[in-house]
Amino acid sequence: MIKAPVPTNEADRLADLRALNLLDTPSENRFDHLTELASRIFNVPIAYIALVDADRQWFKAKCGLTTDETGREISFCGHTILSNEPTIIPDTTKDERFADNPLVLNDPNVRFYAGLPLAGPNGFNVGTLCIADTVAWPEDRLDIETFRRMGELANRELNMLDLIQTQKQLIDAKSLLLRTREQLDAELSEASMYVRSLLPEPLTTGPVHTDWTYESCSELGGDLLGYTMLDEDHLAIYVVDVMGHGVGAALHGSAIHSSLLHRSLEGCDFSDPVCVYESLDRRFPMEKSGGRFFTMFYGVLDLRDGILRYVNGGHPPPIITGGFGMPKRLESTATIVGIGLESPPERGETSLRPGEELWIYSDAAIELNDQSGRMFGVEGFIQAIAAVRASSGGTPTGRLRDLLSSVSGKKQFDDDLSLMRLTFDPAQT
Repeated sequence: MIKAPVPTNEADRLADLRALNLLDTPSENRFDHLTELASRIFNVPIAYIALVDADRQWFKAKCGLTTDETGREISFCGHTILSNEPTIIPDTTKDERFADNPLVLNDPNVRFYAGLPLAGPNGFNVGTLCIADTVAWPEDRLDIETFRRMGELANRELNMLDLIQTQKQLIDAKSLLLRTREQLDAELSEASMYVRSLLPEPLTTGPVHTDWTYESCSELGGDLLGYTMLDEDHLAIYVVDVMGHGVGAALHGSAIHSSLLHRSLEGCDFSDPVCVYESLDRRFPMEKSGGRFFTMFYGVLDLRDGILRYVNGGHPPPIITGGFGMPKRLESTATIVGIGLESPPERGETSLRPGEELWIYSDAAIELNDQSGRMFGVEGFIQAIAAVRASSGGTPTGRLRDLLSSVSGKKQFDDDLSLMRLTFDPAQT
């Protein structure tokens, strides 16, 4: 057995570990569900999240293990934290570091091991997400991309100390990898409920009023919408459309939503739409996101004067209507997010006056065909808004959704539909 060397940054690493305040704390659902999910996804008897202390590894969450800790000198994780890449051992009996390790020779008889390092708030590797089996694996059996995605979720939970059960229901509902149709239906239904739980409550008091309609074309979709107060004078508004549908798109959208809602993009000024766009483009590159990219509108509304500063990253142009002039389109100021910056993004700026409405929507609202086969388009959408403004009953976005459905002659849309309507009146502060 080869004992893992102590990292050269051990003092800083241990300080980072202490900063988490997680050692020897009770179990938490947000970590327990991650290890249960890892065990189910990869069909392994053992999965755990370990924190590597000075002389021990302590299990914050575990499946298939009966002990709460082991000595660091026999831990696999002591090796894993030495690198920022996964440590994968198809057959421990053929690896000189572990062949005579007590964890291999005795209970739990580890034969296959895969571990991902988890970093603390200052970037030092403080722990691991691991899976293990009692039989050796072929070298190409592990889906490394899925394993990395699980590690990202674990790392996010590790550092979001104020976030309770982030993405829990959605992670529990990784239905794509479940083995039976009955499980699939049940998990998809739960995941759909979780995705809807991420959507914000409509704003009905104060200077800003909103209402929205969200409808996925399948059980799980890739659209998301939201808004959050940055401070008492600025409201951030966003609508994102991830390429594709299903669990993968929903997970990707959930990660983006978490980054925006909890402002977890490192070094990002969330009051600057250009900075948010550039940070998201760096954080979610297509080549590391399963080939997925997304369009995005992100705006910051100044509640003192109604000035709206925004970036439109390849998204359909939001419409400002209801004033005395012609409807205004907020055209693209940047490319699609995740494909790499082809040119610097530009920041758009406009104003939202009392009596005007800002409509933000996904492309399902304009790419539908009417019953004669003609594309509806932005002009048709603007006309539909005018018709909705002249009608009554229900919410404006609900009436618009029904009007779009009647235009296409279909009860269900071919793509995910997001509609958000926002009005601003400083006199209602």
